[in-house]
Amino acid sequence: MMNLHGCPRCNGAVVQYGPPSFDSDMCINCGWRPQEIPADVLELVEAHAGKAYLEDRTGHSRIGTGKPPLSGWDRVKRRRQRESMSGASSAVAM
Repeated sequence: MMNLHGCPRCNGAVVQYGPPSFDSDMCINCGWRPQEIPADVLELVEAHAGKAYLEDRTGHSRIGTGKPPLSGWDRVKRRRQRESMSGASSAVAM
């Protein structure tokens, strides 16, 4: 059976594959499926309503920045490469 305009997300068509079960209803446009939230999860949400977002946060952690910084010798090599490239380009310009 198909329920036209039955999707709460996109107002698309919802296909029902027989008797109601976990995988029976699905929107053919966006893939929406009905979700059943367990009672214990609902109790936790209701108990937490109105409280601060996170109660027991740990300290801030530093997010990785990718590559580690260059060592002293690597910095010297890169500086020499830049100087040789800039020296070569200025010599060509003369």
